[in-house]
Amino acid sequence: MTDLSVWRKVGMSDTNLVREFFRTLIGEEGLRVIEGIPDGEITDEELAKITDMKLTSVRKVLYALYEKRIAEYRTERDDESGWITYWWKIDISKVRHIIENDIQHRIEEIRRQLTRERRGMFYQCKCRRITFEEAASLNFWCDLCGSQFEYKDNTKEIKELEEEIASLEQWMRRLRGE
Repeated sequence: MTDLSVWRKVGMSDTNLVREFFRTLIGEEGLRVIEGIPDGEITDEELAKITDMKLTSVRKVLYALYEKRIAEYRTERDDESGWITYWWKIDISKVRHIIENDIQHRIEEIRRQLTRERRGMFYQCKCRRITFEEAASLNFWCDLCGSQFEYKDNTKEIKELEEEIASLEQWMRRLRGE
């Protein structure tokens, strides 16, 4: 029961990429919420009924979407009961920009980590991994676990970071339709 029309509204040919972004952001249940939201406004209670989900789960998803500025809401107060109703609306058009920003920030973060790995020499004990400078200042003995620090080759870590950057850059190209 997947309504692909909601994903097409993003304006991207790769709907799987958009769904994967949302899956990492809000999980499988979140996908059900997004796919259950009609055009226009809906209350969280109505959405819970449509998706056959718990109200707390629907609200959790909506607040996560709100934090990313994908969901918006307005409130209405019933003058008689004082009850406040939240009317939610999804602005799916912002998704492409949000995905690009998230991927770009992650790439920058990994590049900083990669630079640190390439420039540093690391030592490891039983409980932690530290730089040469830190190990030398402790005379190569860990003050936490009492074991000796030994040189740790970080070739594997560098390769993993490079592969992660390449994967994210591939996602970015797919996102841009390249």
